[in-house]
Order: sequence, then C-alpha cells, then structure tokens
Amino acid sequence: MLLADTHTHTKFSSDSEAEPAAMLAAAQAAGLSALCFTDHMDLDFPGDASLFVFDPAAYFKELLLLKEKAASAPLLPELFLGIELGLRPNRPDLRTQMDELLAAYPFDFVIGSTHVVDELDPYYQEYWELPGDRLRRYFETVYINVKEHTNFDSLGHLDYIIRYLPDSVSLIKDYHVRDFMDLIDAMLRLLVSRGQALEINTAGLRKGLSFPHPKAEILIRYRELGGELLTLGSDAHYPSHVGADIQKTAELLKDHGFRYYSVYKERKPEMVSLL
Repeated sequence: MLLADTHTHTKFSSDSEAEPAAMLAAAQAAGLSALCFTDHMDLDFPGDASLFVFDPAAYFKELLLLKEKAASAPLLPELFLGIELGLRPNRPDLRTQMDELLAAYPFDFVIGSTHVVDELDPYYQEYWELPGDRLRRYFETVYINVKEHTNFDSLGHLDYIIRYLPDSVSLIKDYHVRDFMDLIDAMLRLLVSRGQALEINTAGLRKGLSFPHPKAEILIRYRELGGELLTLGSDAHYPSHVGADIQKTAELLKDHGFRYYSVYKERKPEMVSLL
C-alpha cells in the first residue's frame, strides 16, 4: 500500500530550514506515492506578525518547477502544493486576507489549524498560566474557528495541544475526550455537513504520545457522524520525519473501520484505498 504525506514544511516556514528537494527525496526514500508541502501562513501572529508568513509568489516560482520535475520523473512521488492557515476567531479581516490569498494562487490543499488561543501560542508556558481551564479554552477556540472559517479543506492536528501540557497540569500528557465532547461533537458535525476533512496527524507519536492527533474516540465519533474524508500528515519539518508513522496510522484507521483516505488536488479530494 503506497501512502501520501500531506502535511509537511519546508524553508518557507519560519520553523523549518528544509530544502523542498530534500523533502521530496525523503518522500521517495520512504516509499510514498505523494507529498504535499503545507507551509505556515499565520497572519498577524501575536508578538511578531512576520514570523509565520511566506511570499506566495516566491513559493510558487520555486515549487512549481519542482512539481514539474516530480511529474516528469516516474520514480518520484507526485508533488502537491498546499498551505497551512492559522485560523483565528473573531477576525473577519484575516478571513478576508486568507480568501484573497487562496483565490490568487493555485493551492492544491488547505489545512486549517489553530495555533493561537487568547493571543498566545499554547507551546509557551505563559498560556498555561492564564486563568481557567486552558484545555477547554483551546477546544472552544477551535470550535469558533471551524464555525467562522469555511475556506479550508482539512482541520489540522485537532488536540495537538496535549503535546504541550506542562507537568503541573499532567504528568502523562493525556486527557479525557469526554470532558470536551460537547465542543468536539459540534465541530465534527460542521465538518461533515460542509464536506471538510479531518486530518490525522502522526506527529504525536514521534513526540512521545501513544496516539496520533486526534485521539481514537474522536475518529470513531467522526465516522459515526458520517465523516469519510480523512487526510494523513506527518507535520514533518525535517526530511528525516517525512512519512513518519504514516503506515502505522493507516493501519489504525482501518482498525476503526475506515477504508479510504483523501489526497487533495486543486482543492478537490481524491479517495485512496487503505486496503
């Protein structure tokens, strides 16, 4: 079974120095059928508005050449050009900018992710020092983002925040899905009703968790609600992580009754068998 990795980052993301050609070569070495670059675009990121943005004209100028090279080389994986948008609640100005960006450039695939909650990245300790239930606040923000943002193809790394739980909150880096199922259920219903995918992000496994994102209970509920569109991504920022745990995660999906995953081309899903 040949699989695709549809969530990867290159030097166009400020948290990666990976050369796109090296990422493509790593995908070939990993036996992948396809690779998608999804570099970060987090407009107006708190503290440094220029941190997670890239020049889309330069992006396509360089990567379209690589995409053509991949298309003409039968041994190379098929290459797709995507983007990971940082969704923000109550920011119609940013939604307008995102819509204009997506209309101006030929992206194959758009991931919508929540990286900022209450103007802080949960990666940092300061987030966890804010008052209230910080996990619930995260899921509330994701739900608002899903309600307000419709122009994305797959919801990125739902529950990834668990990676950053400080020891003062949890020593086992885990949580009970049932505590937040009211919000999770509501956002899954929206995804299903709008025909948007749910990403299965394998990064949790290589970061020491026992599960990819999101947890199995969420996958099961998504399927119960009629959800069929799933995308697979490693969230690789280095060539050595391309395709990491994709095969293992595909087997997990089959165990939960899924028979297909999706690869997006020109913003349209193509169903690929997991069998």
